[in-house]
Amino acid sequence: MISDIKKIMGLLLSVGFSSIGFIAAITVTVLAAREVSSNPLFLGFPNAVGVGGAFLGTQMFYKISKKYSRLAALSLTFFVGALGSVVLFYSLIIDSFILLMCGALVLGFGQSATLQSRYAASFVASKKFKATALSLAVWFSVFGSVFGPRLVSLYSDYFNTLFNSELIVGYIVAVVGMLFASASVLTFTSSNSPLRQPAEIEEAIEKVGETKKDGNILTLLLVLNHFTMVVIMSATPLHVQDIGETVQLVGVIISYHTLGMFLLSPVLGSYVDKYGYKNFTYIGTGILFVSCSTIFINSEPLFLKIGLYLLGLGWNFNYVAISSAISKFSIKYKTPLNIKSDSFVFLGSFMAHTTLGMSYLLIGYRGLVIVGMFVSLYLFINLKKLKKLNID
Repeated sequence: MISDIKKIMGLLLSVGFSSIGFIAAITVTVLAAREVSSNPLFLGFPNAVGVGGAFLGTQMFYKISKKYSRLAALSLTFFVGALGSVVLFYSLIIDSFILLMCGALVLGFGQSATLQSRYAASFVASKKFKATALSLAVWFSVFGSVFGPRLVSLYSDYFNTLFNSELIVGYIVAVVGMLFASASVLTFTSSNSPLRQPAEIEEAIEKVGETKKDGNILTLLLVLNHFTMVVIMSATPLHVQDIGETVQLVGVIISYHTLGMFLLSPVLGSYVDKYGYKNFTYIGTGILFVSCSTIFINSEPLFLKIGLYLLGLGWNFNYVAISSAISKFSIKYKTPLNIKSDSFVFLGSFMAHTTLGMSYLLIGYRGLVIVGMFVSLYLFINLKKLKKLNID
């Protein structure tokens, strides 16, 4: 186990640094949009564009890893994300909404590298440690959740005196975080690591028949799991405001949610390695259903805390287990399923963000929760269709 952790240490550090930078930037981006734009309809656009950048970054990662190596793809994609942070910094200096959008797009490339790091960690780890390595990479994102917003609040006044904007600190942290991520993965990856070799990827998966169908189902499971989490999490602050509660409560509820998302990841990964991904996806899908049912029955503050914690926990079970299956599938059949699945996850997240206002207006918070319940059932049904996948 120690030798496996040494193999992925550079990847774990890169996830930690990049997530700190990315979440620091996300913390201030909506407020930055309000600062440089007079139209309230555009406030959510930079984050939506950032998801589009993550999609493009995934395609870039795929091409570079095929031609050069996964290591080159990771380090370069993180570096591009740092350049996006510089553009975001400059957008506040000159009060340009167009530059803010461009910077958010390019910063999204760094997010794609953060997510691809979990597959890279699984790729270099030994057979019995693959899901654990992947879950450790997911868990290191918790550093971003804790330190990203914390650094913004600590140093906002200092940088406000320098640049006349308290929001600019978020983009300074993002620049440093992305650069450190790029440097970490280059510095701490050994000279004989398979990450330094071109990725062996075949495009002829169509010949496999049922195997391709199973790969598509895995992608669908991952996308729907993430889509459900994003929709309900994003709608929760609106609901909290509508029932007359404070912004402070929003912060508390989202803290419970992120605790569920990341806290148990390392432990969960070891059990997925031992018992297989399918059992834990069944459990995760059941937790998703329970979380939605809890919120539907009672959407007052206490039940929101419980429901959002369970939402994060169910997402975590499914995310680690399904990502582990996708990683093993990609390695065994030498197919870019990891690239394809993350690309569709980004597209699903983009749809969730862009349609949130309309869907919340039409069916309300409980309506979205009911959608989450039906999606959980749909996930369960499709999971039962995975009969021919032999990767554990």
